[in-house]
Amino acid sequence: MSAGHPSGQDPWAELDTFLPPALRAHLEDRLWRPIEGRATLEVLSEDPSFFDDPGRHPAMFADHGVVHVRDVAVGLVRLVEVVDGVLLPERPSGGKALMQTWGVALAYLHDVGMVDMSRTGRRTHALHAAHVAFAPEADALVEHLLSPGPVRDALDLVEHVDPFGVPMDTVVREVLSLAAAHSKSTVPGEVLSDPEALSSLMRGIVFTSMADHRAAAGAPAGDSGPAAWGHRGIDHPAPPRAYRWLAATAGPKADFVDDVVDAVRALRVADVLRQRGTALRTSGGFEVFFDARTGRAVCTLRSADGRAAYVMTYDDHRGAGEANITTARVTPQGDLRVAFHRGSFATSDAARRAADSVADAVLDIWADVAPAFRGVGPRRQPAPARSADGMSLLLERPSDDPSFADLVREAVGTVAPDQLRRIRVVHDLEGAAPAERARYEEAEPVAPWGALADDVVAHLAEHGSDSTTMVRDDAFAEVRHARLSEGEVLVEQGSSPSFVYVPLAAGLAVRPLGGYAEAELHPWLPVGSTGAIRRAPRNAAIVARGDVDVLMVPSELYVTSWLRPLEPEQLEARLSRDRLPAPPAG
Repeated sequence: MSAGHPSGQDPWAELDTFLPPALRAHLEDRLWRPIEGRATLEVLSEDPSFFDDPGRHPAMFADHGVVHVRDVAVGLVRLVEVVDGVLLPERPSGGKALMQTWGVALAYLHDVGMVDMSRTGRRTHALHAAHVAFAPEADALVEHLLSPGPVRDALDLVEHVDPFGVPMDTVVREVLSLAAAHSKSTVPGEVLSDPEALSSLMRGIVFTSMADHRAAAGAPAGDSGPAAWGHRGIDHPAPPRAYRWLAATAGPKADFVDDVVDAVRALRVADVLRQRGTALRTSGGFEVFFDARTGRAVCTLRSADGRAAYVMTYDDHRGAGEANITTARVTPQGDLRVAFHRGSFATSDAARRAADSVADAVLDIWADVAPAFRGVGPRRQPAPARSADGMSLLLERPSDDPSFADLVREAVGTVAPDQLRRIRVVHDLEGAAPAERARYEEAEPVAPWGALADDVVAHLAEHGSDSTTMVRDDAFAEVRHARLSEGEVLVEQGSSPSFVYVPLAAGLAVRPLGGYAEAELHPWLPVGSTGAIRRAPRNAAIVARGDVDVLMVPSELYVTSWLRPLEPEQLEARLSRDRLPAPPAG
């Protein structure tokens, strides 16, 4: 869920509403830049465990440095906007802002334990985040959250009606310690829906020393990690009352619990939907990618001074698969949609190996996303429109070899056959102009046998298309119904031909290249079919002269299920039947 941005703009500016830039810089310098420093090539060159098994070394995992925390925080803010009312209960704008503020604060602590690059450090990094919430490193963050703003207002409301029984700064630290719940191995999904269990688990985490946590994770005798991590649990002013607010079942305190737990759900999902593909780097800034010849992982390791670069290939089933995922995002309809960089590999064995790797990564993402939204139990808000059990996993067909998505689905089915019913292979949207992709994802699906589909089939047949032979279940499977406003640009000249449009009424105008005059487009005639058929950039811009409804048909779907070119004798028969008007005199 990468934080893309127009050139010249600060990609992280939207975080300013939730955490001031100076505070973010302070936390990044104190807690996140040291992670990057532990993952440089110079440090790794002195670590024998790296050469023994690079794919399992934490330094080769997806980035856990400064860019990662910013990306997760921005992704969380955007995710809350997408799932509000869909997979989480709908909240008024103030409620969303409160949840986003908590979520961004949690994001800024969630992976700080990755500063320990040992395997024990990896296993205990989420526990370390919970301990840091009570340490001096979090003081500035706690002070900010207690200053006038949505968090302080929410805390004061609860305290006035149903006091917490512990100091306010302790409540904030307890909430921040829930950053540990970003890890599904630390806090299983079902625990998020059981406040009593979550309360008990968090007490066990924070009142157990990091030394004991590390020993339980298999650390060698005498290894308690960096000395600053401490040898006992956290200091708490009233241990018997720690986290008791999580057990509230009614009133403002229970509403507070809903907001905090839903912020944790959003963190959990935003973390796994981090930026991937060409934007993906390790904490040391190294790029990991697929070798198209073999389907194995390849990494470019650069020295800190930039004077040397080494290309290494190694076995890393998960990392290679992650590197081939362009994006993974939750759609406005509440599904998980995953796209891939490439599907074409030199041999069938390499393609199969790549599909197995990608399937492993996809299942790992799915295992975080779906359970995070399970068991949502709103008290004051209406239930969300979609349940986690109703989510689908959509795998996009990569343009270079669309069949790769089918290989991935097959590989997922081999590992997790119970998930096959939830997986659909869909057409590629990654090449679409961002505005068109956003319009499509916000648009309404079209039922293959509904009234709108009936009208479309009938009107297309009346206006020259051979629509009567359509297999409707296939043809309308990914078609969406969108509304344009006057002045809105439907497509830009030179853009990717990702969709074919069918206007349902007058109101579109085309502005072609080559000096041709602008012309009005008639309803029911597919627009953009030329680019779809020849797979070339569009040769015209199309704008809305007024409000108008359109169908959006993914281009590959149009070509496979809608396009029925006529042979000359068929055209002659159609023209004879349709009786076109006589040409104008002169």
